[in-house]
Amino acid sequence: MVSVECLKVPLKKGEETIKLLDKFNFRETCLEIKKQNDFLLIPVKKIDIKTFDEIKSKIGFVELVKCEPKVKYERKNLVKVLEEKIPKTLLKYVPRSFDIVGHVAILEIPEELKTYEHVVGQALLEVHKNVKTVLAKQTSVTGKFRLRSYKLIAGEEKTETIHREYGCRFLLDVRKVYFSPRLAEEHFRVSKLVKEGETVVDMFAGIGPFSILIAKNHVDVKVYAIDANPDAFLYLEKNVALNKVKDKVFPIFGDVEKAVEKVKEKADRVIMNLPESSFNYLGTACKILKKEGMIHFYCFAEEPNPIEKASRKLEDTIKNSCGRFGKLVYGRLVKQMAPRVWLVVLDYSLLV
Repeated sequence: MVSVECLKVPLKKGEETIKLLDKFNFRETCLEIKKQNDFLLIPVKKIDIKTFDEIKSKIGFVELVKCEPKVKYERKNLVKVLEEKIPKTLLKYVPRSFDIVGHVAILEIPEELKTYEHVVGQALLEVHKNVKTVLAKQTSVTGKFRLRSYKLIAGEEKTETIHREYGCRFLLDVRKVYFSPRLAEEHFRVSKLVKEGETVVDMFAGIGPFSILIAKNHVDVKVYAIDANPDAFLYLEKNVALNKVKDKVFPIFGDVEKAVEKVKEKADRVIMNLPESSFNYLGTACKILKKEGMIHFYCFAEEPNPIEKASRKLEDTIKNSCGRFGKLVYGRLVKQMAPRVWLVVLDYSLLV
């Protein structure tokens, strides 16, 4: 049995809770509900704050806990579906992970499977009923706007979609903008660190996942969201309206070094999610931060000790480019980008 997240609720509120979870499609229906004394442990998918608070307001006592429920039935997986459709010697090359952005699935097809890429795409449509478009990566992320080329291998040629994340909706076209659903936990983590009354500058905002989630989770915040990609900026403006945060998120178009001139107040924190070149913009970040400010900094770093290497370089760059000092308050490996190369996040607090 595998440990999963469960919603713990009073036994007498079980039926009502199940109906609510099913309404929001947050229940893990392939796992059994457990009874524990006078409570039910209901296996759930990731629940956003808004939905959790709504359930709590209607049910009363609810708590997220870890439990080990029994499996009612096995979900279909890509390898299982492909067992009868491709040579068994090729099954080991079937991708075990891929991204789903709204109704679009994005995966990397190994060279060994190129002949069967359309078969793999159709199988993915069979496994994930919510997916309507399957794209295969053709290039790595390149260029100023961090875009890549894709090839349609199954489904509809429709790459504009709405992606849902922690109660927010994001309209985007995966061919025109950079967006990674694998950063969802980072978007959520940073949003929870922001305090009421703060001013935040999202220096490379893209379609707005950091900015909009911060605004949705706080009553009194001001977020300046900057981006230079005209397509991303268009979607950013649409997403601000879609999520009804026009009074808290202020989009600014242009290269960040000039665009920050439109921010007429010092920021409590900045978000720097441009990992391939974020070190180049630390001087700009320091200028717009208050004397005591926070930088949420993303970069690539190599093994061994990627966090240590990245934090040392960050501290040296801030010292040399800004003449300011601070301390590292948090660091973690977000995801592996290539053999021995990691995306690292560092939360760095300026003190002087």
